[in-house]
Amino acid sequence: MPVVYLYKQSKFMKQIILPALVAMLVMIASCSKDPVNNSSLLNASKTTAIKKGEAVLFTFTNTQDTIKWSVKPATTFQVTANGSLATIRFGSGGTFTVVATSGTKADSTIVSVDDSVYTPPAAATLLPFNTAEQINIAVSKLDSGASSGLIFYALTHNSYACITNYLSSDFNLAGAAYTIDFKGVFVPAGCTTGTARAGAFAYLLPMTDGTHTLAIKLNNTTYTGSVVKAGSNYTINWSYTSGVAISPSTL
Repeated sequence: MPVVYLYKQSKFMKQIILPALVAMLVMIASCSKDPVNNSSLLNASKTTAIKKGEAVLFTFTNTQDTIKWSVKPATTFQVTANGSLATIRFGSGGTFTVVATSGTKADSTIVSVDDSVYTPPAAATLLPFNTAEQINIAVSKLDSGASSGLIFYALTHNSYACITNYLSSDFNLAGAAYTIDFKGVFVPAGCTTGTARAGAFAYLLPMTDGTHTLAIKLNNTTYTGSVVKAGSNYTINWSYTSGVAISPSTL
């Protein structure tokens, strides 16, 4: 009888304790996970078929705190934030994870960006620049064989209607001369959501070694300089600090 009693107790313990242990292990595993992706707080206007330079609208809900936005891997991108909303433009193709963090809350979403460059729809409205508009250009380099060159990200100083607006420009390459003509700000048809600075990418690709002239037009004024490429090193000769500013000057 004592043997039977011990056997019954062991069977009972297996029936009760083992499921409890499994449940506890599952709970521990779930608690140890990164908090990102657990809350579904982050929504994107689109996650696939995104073009380079296209403004994607992200919304981070249920928070009153300041939101920190980041992209992994941290490649060429630009974030324009407005409260719980943010537009992100990607300067290169690939798969990226967008992360939003506010206090103890965090969430992320994965997006896929094509290698094609975004062009605004025909129905977009072209707004003129403010008379005192200035454009700041942040430069990064891309060195991968035939794609060696520079990526310019241009951003207006002033804000314009629609958080997903787009800086309009014409880009031209003739021989060793680059020309960028900024035309105004495109606003998608029917967009009434907030205001934002207008941005767009320009690609000086591929770029051969040597000296290249650079002319940028804004509000009927032409700013001129040059770009010198020597292997993987670049020097931008640009004397302007207002109107159109470019940085950094060496890469």
